[in-house]
Amino acid sequence: MIRVAAIALGLAACKENRPPPKTDPPVGPGSGSALPTTPVRRDPHSQSRPDQVSVQHLDLALLVNFETKVLTGNAQLRLERRDPTATEVVFDTNGLTIDHVKRCGSDEKLPFTLGPVVKRLGRALTVTTQEPCVAIEYRTSPDATALLWVEPSGTAGKVKPMLFTQSQAIHARTWIPLQDSPGVRFTYTAHVEVPDGLRAVMSAENPEAVEADKRWHFKMDQKIPSYLMALAVGDLTFKPIGKRTGVYAEPSVVTAAVNEFAEVDTMMEVGEKLYGPYRWGRYDILVLPPSFPFGGMENPRLTFLTPTVITGDRGLVSLIAHELAHSWSGNLVTNSTWNDLWLNEGFTTYVERRIMEELRGKEAADMSWAMGRKDLEKVLADAGGTNKDTRLALDFGPDRDPEDAPTDVAYEKGALLLRAMELAFGRPTFDAFLRARFDRLAFQSTDSRSFEADAASLFAAHDPGWTLADWLHKPGLPPTAPPSTSTRVAALEAQAVTYAKEGKLPDTKTWKTTDWMAFLDGLPGDISRPRLLALDAKHQLTRSPNRLIQMRWFPVLIKADIREAAPQIEEFLMHVGRRWLVRAVYEPLIARNDFWRDLAATTFEKAKAGYHPLTRDAIAAMLAPPKP
Repeated sequence: MIRVAAIALGLAACKENRPPPKTDPPVGPGSGSALPTTPVRRDPHSQSRPDQVSVQHLDLALLVNFETKVLTGNAQLRLERRDPTATEVVFDTNGLTIDHVKRCGSDEKLPFTLGPVVKRLGRALTVTTQEPCVAIEYRTSPDATALLWVEPSGTAGKVKPMLFTQSQAIHARTWIPLQDSPGVRFTYTAHVEVPDGLRAVMSAENPEAVEADKRWHFKMDQKIPSYLMALAVGDLTFKPIGKRTGVYAEPSVVTAAVNEFAEVDTMMEVGEKLYGPYRWGRYDILVLPPSFPFGGMENPRLTFLTPTVITGDRGLVSLIAHELAHSWSGNLVTNSTWNDLWLNEGFTTYVERRIMEELRGKEAADMSWAMGRKDLEKVLADAGGTNKDTRLALDFGPDRDPEDAPTDVAYEKGALLLRAMELAFGRPTFDAFLRARFDRLAFQSTDSRSFEADAASLFAAHDPGWTLADWLHKPGLPPTAPPSTSTRVAALEAQAVTYAKEGKLPDTKTWKTTDWMAFLDGLPGDISRPRLLALDAKHQLTRSPNRLIQMRWFPVLIKADIREAAPQIEEFLMHVGRRWLVRAVYEPLIARNDFWRDLAATTFEKAKAGYHPLTRDAIAAMLAPPKP
């Protein structure tokens, strides 16, 4: 998944000497019958017990009702008994109404209990049985956090509604009763009934048309964790890009999307050259409405994507490279718990930049490293140098939401660790290490301790003068972190300073979105009002259709107290739901003065109904009065 912001980190010097923590039996089989080679810890964010009985296959039937905003489902779960003495199987649920639990293929009801509501985790569904398959009949809640029911007014076509899911991190349990842990992998089939005139798509092999039974039928033969379960329903059409790639989108959006993403086949070829075969069959992209809360979500075979990436200049295709990179890091080899998110996102950010270096050249990759490092250093400064949440290997318990940690640390500090290893051991050696690891752990889940063990041979053969311990187990950025410099970013920042001082407008004819972002980030905090107004008059930044440029520009105007921009800022917050973008504007609004704070509060009241619950909850927390 694309992060809420960007950042970067470093390395270490002295290894901690401590015994490995006690582990539970391995969880999360790969695509075959073998168990992972790496034991993984019990997931603190799941009440299930896959060490006793684990889900192997899901057969899911859903009826989608836009009027009630409810999914009615039947989840048939084929099980593997790890503990032959176990007489119960436990699933995660949150907000689900469980109508019946039966033995698969019969009307025989099985006894079950729903445990008490546990904050963040929901209710454990415990079924008393030793059957190899159970069928759970259930209904979702209209306010399920994984589901966003988009009114026609929130879509591009303005005529038909849309539904989409967001299961990461622990939201799959709000629309399917599962063992909702990234350490549990399973195959699935699905059968989805939707209103006439709408199309369903999933993170699976997608059919070309609805079947005679008026249902859309799906199949995922590779084992995936629950957070990669994904569904969308809407007025969707398909247009191919290449033999293995294409775009699903609303009819008015699909052509622009195909043009924007034309390089995706080349990206796939680069990824395969570097890290081995693409194991998922097709790679398609679904463009969602602006209310989608993230840049992208790496659902296998079908990346969910924000429309804000369609800028007309292909300037943000690194987002596509990131989601594609998850096909190796994250989807193929997954963190076993959310305490090791860096194994997904740090690896993926590194792979993304390697792909972009091959595609666009070293200068483009250097820009990404430099801009990420700048954002990371800001996050670390805000968090404080001793904040334990800035470690890569976390130890959150069930009392902490997995999304509490600054995710940019997982992305950028994790990626920078891998870059430090590349520089220390040499690119050919490190590439071979990564590719072998992807092959060995394919369709399995793993953890930081496994990575330390895997990397031990590299450190034994060549001592770089630092160890993994400070990266993984200590907060902040190690002093031995490699530099992240870019001559292009430095030049753009210098132009920004020159403009602020002298009023000399730069030549922007060849600039892409990332150039504008670096330039706007480089504007001094004390730039004068006349300079800003002149820049806006020349380039129409306030009314730009490019939401990424607006996201960088509006905080500059807010800081300068240019109140005539308030209507355009309100329009932005009313029509953009990507959490990273809106947070970047709400933050300076709340911090500036009463005028801007009032604008933030009143705009949020008008906009929140169109935000995804993840975005809505984040902004509500920002606006809430501080606790005494």
